Amino acid sequence: MFTRSQVPGRTKGKMAVDILMTAVLLGLMTYSFIGEKAHERLGMAMFFLFILHLILNRSWFLGLGRGKYTPYRVFQTMITILIFSTMIGSMVSGILISQYLFSGWTQRNVYEAAAMAHLFCAYWGFILMSAHIGLHWRMIQGIMKSRMSKELPPVIQWILRIFAAGVVVYGAYAFFHNRYPSYLFLKTHFVMYDFDATLGSVLFDEITVMGLFLCLAYTAGGVLQRIWKRKGEK
Repeated sequence: MFTRSQVPGRTKGKMAVDILMTAVLLGLMTYSFIGEKAHERLGMAMFFLFILHLILNRSWFLGLGRGKYTPYRVFQTMITILIFSTMIGSMVSGILISQYLFSGWTQRNVYEAAAMAHLFCAYWGFILMSAHIGLHWRMIQGIMKSRMSKELPPVIQWILRIFAAGVVVYGAYAFFHNRYPSYLFLKTHFVMYDFDATLGSVLFDEITVMGLFLCLAYTAGGVLQRIWKRKGEK
């Protein structure tokens, strides 16, 4: 585990980029409230952050052909490849339906198909990126613990566990209430919100849905690691 002074500068840089990407992702998902122009600008910001993320993590990609593929590594690699696919799909489809930054590139004959592809990639990308964060949550926890002078009291730890459980329960409710399955499987071709929805309430729901899939991936990753460890001990 790192001590506070031992956290490498490269790791800090990666975390800063990842935090920015998460914030931009949440902003992108509030399209109906921030407007199309702001959405496109955030999309460009995500594009540059994505490229920077790839550069900072190039060693991971270079190591894909090396080492043993445990069930956990297979799961993590599949999630990463799918995220890459949805990011490319979001960017290409976004350019094809752009009304401001790339308006000259907009293709009217494929507009409807591109809009559907953009919705599909955006929502799957959101779910997959939430899961991606979950698979790295143990590392994040390790860095956070290294910045503490002493371990949290048991009472605080239990409060945090109860809070996490609340996020998961409400996230599951928000997932279905806000029609996520309809967008993930293209049963609905445009995003709909309740009449009383606000930017704040939508952001809150998004954060809890992100928390839901973060926790699911975190748990799944832990199970896969334990299964492989037990297999190695036999």
